Amino acid sequence: MNCDSDILAALAFSPLPTILLDTQADRIADHNAEAAMLFNTRLRNKNLSPFLTSAATEMAVFLDAVIHFGRYIDGTLGFARDDGSPLRLQTYGTHIKSSDKILVMLGFLDLDAQDRRNAQAEQEAHQRAGLMQWQNIYGFFREVEMQNQLILNAAGEGIYGINAEGKATFVNRAAQEMLGWDAADLIGRELHSIIHHHHLNGELFPSHTCPIYKSFRRDETVRVEDDAFWRKDGKPILVEYVSTPIYDHGVLAGAVVIFRDVTERKDNEKKLRDALAEVENLRVQLEQENDYLLTEIRSVRSHTGIVGRSPSVRNLAAQIDLVADTNTNVLVTGATGTGKSLTVSAIHEASARRKRPLVKVNCSDVSLDQLEQELFGYRKAAFRGATRDTVGKLTLAQNGTLHLDEVSDLPKAFQAKLANVLQEQKYRRLGDVTDIPVKMTIISTTNRDLAAEVQAGRFRQDLFFELSVFPMRCERLQDRPEDIPYLAKHFLDATSRRLRLPPTRLSKANIEALLAYPWPGNVRELENVIERAAILAQGGKLKFEFHTRAHDDTDTGDAVLSDADLRARERDNLIRCLQRSNGKVSGSGGAAQLLGLAPTTVYSRIKSFAITQAEWDTV
Repeated sequence: MNCDSDILAALAFSPLPTILLDTQADRIADHNAEAAMLFNTRLRNKNLSPFLTSAATEMAVFLDAVIHFGRYIDGTLGFARDDGSPLRLQTYGTHIKSSDKILVMLGFLDLDAQDRRNAQAEQEAHQRAGLMQWQNIYGFFREVEMQNQLILNAAGEGIYGINAEGKATFVNRAAQEMLGWDAADLIGRELHSIIHHHHLNGELFPSHTCPIYKSFRRDETVRVEDDAFWRKDGKPILVEYVSTPIYDHGVLAGAVVIFRDVTERKDNEKKLRDALAEVENLRVQLEQENDYLLTEIRSVRSHTGIVGRSPSVRNLAAQIDLVADTNTNVLVTGATGTGKSLTVSAIHEASARRKRPLVKVNCSDVSLDQLEQELFGYRKAAFRGATRDTVGKLTLAQNGTLHLDEVSDLPKAFQAKLANVLQEQKYRRLGDVTDIPVKMTIISTTNRDLAAEVQAGRFRQDLFFELSVFPMRCERLQDRPEDIPYLAKHFLDATSRRLRLPPTRLSKANIEALLAYPWPGNVRELENVIERAAILAQGGKLKFEFHTRAHDDTDTGDAVLSDADLRARERDNLIRCLQRSNGKVSGSGGAAQLLGLAPTTVYSRIKSFAITQAEWDTV
């Protein structure tokens, strides 16, 4: 097909591998050289499907989003090269306006190549940082050394002379100050026994082994850089010295010793060695921390706290991406412990509102008066006990996110007031006479079917429509068992780090035990089971303790049901539900609505339990 010059120019100058896709024909109309290199083949006039490893439905959803929004990004679509080798890409879609075809330009960011570039840049940054730290410390040492040199030059070096018998012939002022002896105390006395009699470790230092004696007895100049002289007060000083033979009319008469006190320098050298060792330890620690962060990023490329690879988790992540940067109110439903609060946090953190507060309001077991005071705030003296002006959580959440937890428990009288606030976009503090404009995104969570609550008359329909503009659902853990190993490892690692426990690994038997349990408490129960097992294991083998008592409203006895019994009851319940709905799954009065589940989940369970139409048609 012929493409206009602007599109061809965009392909040619795109820095990313880019293709032009005719979505109606699933045919690649054109591509740049980078795309041919990425997929290892020429792509023009080929279908895109052979290069796609994700489900065709996922690609269709992505293309619909591109066409709807004009631009869209996805990091979960899977692709492969011409030889079948997998590619890990982030896909950028742009809708190209055309009169006769639906064209989409797809750009690809190679995440593996980007990881390699990031790792290389990070390694170079570490090397530069480590070298700079070492240079700073070394510069500190050099500065101290220069200061010591200035002090020594100003004070003068210690100098004394001895004759052939080792007796002192002269001692300069600097030597007297360093040793604490007056010249009169030393002249004519055997100097080795006064200032050089022991090694620093306390061992006796015989004069016949002394390097200074060797210098004038063997006519050698001796340099020693690590020795000790002893002061008059009995304390040693670290010295380095040079002993040079002297002659009197050609006869070896003794030696001149020039020494300096290097105690401070030796201390500084030790400090430098310690500092360099500390820098090395910090460098290793920093590398380990960065390696850990990179591992976490590679293993879980999802939103905050949301771990897993099941279709329901991927769908949840896609929904978060879609709604995060909008101001649309969201309703998150799901059973207790399925991660509704984590989903709220993920939406907030992925949005432009993340720098503003995420304000939570617990709607359970709260009276009407308490809710009004908490959300609206009040003026001083608005009621008995109101001793000062107080701002409400609506004010705190201004331009941010308000989380209404268990919104189905809101008192009916308060529902009307909240609906009015959402419709009028303003509210009034208790005891005040002026309205306050309000702008925020509300994310509500509940473990009930809010639509059923509306039908039962327990929840206002107008408030339901205001809050559930974008509904989302967190599936039960037993409906996504493929996520259990990833969640278990995530919780085990997090618990070990938080509690500083010895490292523990999940065995194959551990995973099988976790997969066999029905998890009535969902993700929250899994986290608690893993934490208890890690504490008890202390680095050894993990052993799990499960609560296996059945929770059945029709059974008040102490019977314990096996997993097979529980699945059999769930299958029977699903068949009865299908019988009641005459086989209808979605829509009003369907099985999904009766069970409070998503239609896709019900279809999945029908397939999983191998339920046939004959089973619900028999009634």
